[in-house]
Amino acid sequence: MSNFISPAELSSIMDDVIILDARGFHDYKKGHVQGAFPVDIEKDLSGPVGEHGGRHPLPNMDQLASRLETFGITTESKVVIYDSWLLLAGRLWWLLRYMGLTDVRVLAGGIERWVREGYPLTKDPTPLVQDATEFNYTLQDHMVMSRDEVLEASNSQSHVIIDARSPERYSGVVPDTMDGMTGHIPGAINHFYESGYTAAGPRTTEELQDMYLAAMNDGRPIVTYCGSGVTACNAMLTMHEVGIDSALYVGSSSDWVTYDDSPIQRGVETLG
Repeated sequence: MSNFISPAELSSIMDDVIILDARGFHDYKKGHVQGAFPVDIEKDLSGPVGEHGGRHPLPNMDQLASRLETFGITTESKVVIYDSWLLLAGRLWWLLRYMGLTDVRVLAGGIERWVREGYPLTKDPTPLVQDATEFNYTLQDHMVMSRDEVLEASNSQSHVIIDARSPERYSGVVPDTMDGMTGHIPGAINHFYESGYTAAGPRTTEELQDMYLAAMNDGRPIVTYCGSGVTACNAMLTMHEVGIDSALYVGSSSDWVTYDDSPIQRGVETLG
C-alpha cells in the first residue's frame, strides 16, 4: 500500500477514515477538509524544549494518545493526514507509525491540491467523539536513535546516515543561522527532503528508486535527521515508498550542537 492518497481517492472513502489536519489550529479555522481534526506541531507533536533534545523533542506519548482518542483513533484506525504541502505531515505520519498504527496515509499535494481539484473546505469544527476510544499504543523502539547512538554510528560507520536538510546547510557553504550546525554529522550523505516531491505529490517510484539507489544498495541500516526531527520524516516518507526503512534521530542537528563533543563535517560526502 502506498503511503499517499489522492484527493479523488480520499473523497470516496471519507466516512471510512479519520482525517487529521497537521497545519495547526490557526490554519484549520480558516478552512479545512470536512471531518478533519486539527493537530498542532508545538502543542501535540512536540514536548518541552530542554538543554538537549532539539527544537521539537518527542511529546508525552500518553498525552498524545489521549488527544488522539478524542478523535476516535484506535490501533485499528485508518488515518489520512494532510498539511500545507509539504512540511508537517511527515512528522505526524511518523509518530502514528511509531505508536504502532499501520494504515496511515498522506494526502498527496496537501490541502492545496485538494482545493485545486475542486474539492470543498469547511470552517465548521469537527465535533470530538462523545465516547473517547481507547488507544493502546505500542512504541516501535527500532524507529528512533539517540544522539549517542548516532555518534557511535558515525564513528563506526555502522549506518548510512542521511541528512535531509538543504544542500547549503548540509555542506556548510552558508552559515546555519537556525541551529548553528554549519555542516553535517561526519559520514552523512545529503538527500534534501523536498527533492522527493512535486506539487502534486511524491515523485514516481522510478525516480525515487534512482534517488535512493546508493542507500538501497549499501546494505547497512539507515538513520535520518534534519534540523529538529520534522522534515526528515518527509524524506523517510519517500524512502518508505520504495521499501527503505530508516530510524529517525529525533533531536537532529538542533540537538547535536548542544553537545561539546559532537563533531561537524563540511563539504559533500557520498557512499562507496
